[in-house]
Amino acid sequence: MASTPGSTSTSNPARRRAGGVPGWLLGLVLLAGPAGASAPDLAATVLMYHHVGNAETPSTSVTRTQFAAHLDYLARNDFNVVDLGEVVEALRTREPLPDRTVAITFDDGYESVGRVAHPMLAERGWPYTIFVNTRPVADGYSGYLTWAEMAAMADEGARFANHSHRHVPLQLRRDNEARPQWRERVVNDIQTAQRRLVDRLGEAVHQDPPLLAYPFGEYSIELMDVVAELGYVGLGQHSGAIGRHSNSLALPRFPMNEHYADMDGFAVKVDALPLPVVSQTPLDPVREADELPTLTVTLAPDAAIPEARLACFYQDQRLDPRWLEPGRRFAVQATGRLPVGRSRYNCTAPAGEGRFYWYSQLWIHGEAGT
Repeated sequence: MASTPGSTSTSNPARRRAGGVPGWLLGLVLLAGPAGASAPDLAATVLMYHHVGNAETPSTSVTRTQFAAHLDYLARNDFNVVDLGEVVEALRTREPLPDRTVAITFDDGYESVGRVAHPMLAERGWPYTIFVNTRPVADGYSGYLTWAEMAAMADEGARFANHSHRHVPLQLRRDNEARPQWRERVVNDIQTAQRRLVDRLGEAVHQDPPLLAYPFGEYSIELMDVVAELGYVGLGQHSGAIGRHSNSLALPRFPMNEHYADMDGFAVKVDALPLPVVSQTPLDPVREADELPTLTVTLAPDAAIPEARLACFYQDQRLDPRWLEPGRRFAVQATGRLPVGRSRYNCTAPAGEGRFYWYSQLWIHGEAGT
């Protein structure tokens, strides 16, 4: 697989590159232009929700009305709503997926998913996956689904997957914690959650392969290595569509909350196509210094992305890609300093018929889990 100069490449799977509406997103609609490249034969978008109908947590919740509107839009426009496992299997086998394939996921296992979202999805007969951090369930925390509730939801089509046991930033080492001790702790946390899920919910749990949604969507090269060794597929919270070149240790999902769930933005996101990135440097999102990284990206030979219309963004900055190899390799860098916490570069290009190729690169600096 192609790699950029200076990028890390070893036999370990983690070290191979695989893969309100913001004003910049609304602006892209004006750049869409006439029909261009046809949709790839292996593409899907994955939606990620937390709470549904919980007014106390707008940053991690959508309203009941917003969620209903999202489902109505998918149904009205003939989207192919599938179990997340079908998307993962298609990546493994390289089998095509119908155009406009979407999978629906929820993180944490909040009770509002069972109370509000599940009846709406069950009525339509649509599959979905809940990524459960198991410690709150085991300890009986309020606001979370119980094992009995999840078992009843499984009987009506819900599936479940691993969101760790303790829900802490897994990539972080504790003070004076050596790598072997960190690895042992992380493996125990992930496997504890998986055992509890399987013991309680059996075949309703994704197991072949097991799926892990990183807590807070945060990961590192070292954590990806561990996840690869354990045989998991990893999912983040960085935006973008999934395609045949996507990194199965850091699959993107579109996060939804009250502030970024309006229908104009939703329509653009669920229609997104994967920018065919086959290699990038740096791959590790964790940045020790606050200097904004230069991201170098290599596209598939048959990408056919219009060079002049590729646009990248960082916060409110529009970044002009610098093409290092026409149509194949480009570099971008924002100005300023990385903030503490998570940020990302987004790159998009028109794909015709109002659709966009979309790719996002996560950065993590300083305090994690925020």
